[in-house]
Formats: sequence, C-alpha cells, structure tokens
Amino acid sequence: IFKRKLPYATIFGNHDDEGSLPRAGQMSLIETLPYSLSAAGPEDIDGVGNYYVEVLARGSSKHSALTIYLLDTHAYSPDEHNFKGYDWLKKNQIDWFKATAQGLKKEHAGYTHIHMDLAFIHIPLPEYRDDSLPRKGEWREGVTAPGFNSGFRDALVEEGVVMVSCGHDHANEYCALTSNEAKSPAMWMCYAGGAGFGGYGGYGGYHRRVRLFDIDLNEARIRTWKRVEYGDIGKRIDEQIIVEGGRARALDA
Repeated sequence: IFKRKLPYATIFGNHDDEGSLPRAGQMSLIETLPYSLSAAGPEDIDGVGNYYVEVLARGSSKHSALTIYLLDTHAYSPDEHNFKGYDWLKKNQIDWFKATAQGLKKEHAGYTHIHMDLAFIHIPLPEYRDDSLPRKGEWREGVTAPGFNSGFRDALVEEGVVMVSCGHDHANEYCALTSNEAKSPAMWMCYAGGAGFGGYGGYGGYHRRVRLFDIDLNEARIRTWKRVEYGDIGKRIDEQIIVEGGRARALDA
C-alpha cells in the first residue's frame, strides 16, 4: 500500500481490541498513517470507525461518484442470555447512517452520472443466513451473524445502498441478492473471501482468497470476483456483475 501510495480505509473486527490497546487508541494511530482514509467517526454513537468516504468523479474535484459507508459491528453479544454469539449494529449507528445518507442525497444529485452507495462491515447481517436467496460462490459454514436483528439491512435498502460486504466467517465466500418489498433486486450482500491467516479454513476445496470489486463510475457498474493465494492465481473465481446502471442486477441477468 505504502509503496504504491494507495489510499485505504479500515474497520475493526471482533478480535481487534482483545490486546492492550482499545479501539479508540488503535484508530488514533491508524488515522496518522500515510494514505489512510480511516476515521473514528462521531463520538456520540456506539463503536469506533463509523464514517464514510467519498470517491470523486474522475477529472472532477466537485462531485462524489461513489460513497462508501463503513460501520463498526463491535464484538460479542451484550445480552448472552437472550442473544448468544455476536453483537449487532446499534440504533444510534443506524440513525446516523440514515441521517447521513439522506443529508448527502441533495449534494449527490448534482453528479451528472449515476451516484452509487456501498457499505462495508465486519460481522455479517442476519439476512446472510437466508439460504433461499439467489447467490454465487460457496457457503461452507454456518453464518455467525448476530442473534438479534437491529434492522440495518432494511436501512441500507431504504437508502439505496446497492452492495454491502462483510468478513468474519472464515470460509464463506458468496454474494447473495436480497430484494425489496416489490420483490425486485435491491442489494447484494457479499463476503470478502477469507484472505487472512489468523483463523481456520482449508476445507471444501478452499484456498485463501480475496474478493475484488471493479467499479466503473461512468457506467455505474460493479463487477466482482475472487483471486486465490496459490494454484491458478490468475483465474477470476465466480466473476459476476452485481450492479448495472446504478441498480442491483439479478443473478442471471
């Protein structure tokens, strides 16, 4: 990243503050690193690292072509008696996201092409568990989403986010398409692919891999695929177009 001078944005996973340095301290450090776009975000809402990044249109310093929302999904359930497992996005985070998205809409309307909104989180949403959704890629393990559904998927769809991507599960690597109330494609829910070496994996033909998103800002198109660590590293795994013309595209479109 440093050698190529690539900007990057960071969010926390559930293990990241299990050492001696809390999230706020880590983010204070990350914010000072070269090419980091990461930010702690508002202090009056839950979590550290609730923020957004605007990607400007090529050749323009005025208009955002793409907004990337990043939110902290915390770690473990604060109510293990009723909801075992992992934490969930809190109401004040969702309210912040909705207010921010709505506040930016007027500004984005000035863009001469189609503006798109994306989101990145660590722990998957409960809706990732729905095995009836159209999907591409492998579902190799149980989805370790929160037991409590705080409604963030609905908020994302309501505000027009076309894709959300998560990590957390080590060997799941699919993208699933969720619909709106009219049963038309609304938003893709993807997994990053499991690139890290800090956890389990290696079953079901799994090789460490990373998901890439190729975003065409002129056409408002998003193409995604995965690349594996070894073997046929040049091959694009499960390549698909998930967004076309600024809208989620059906799986077989």
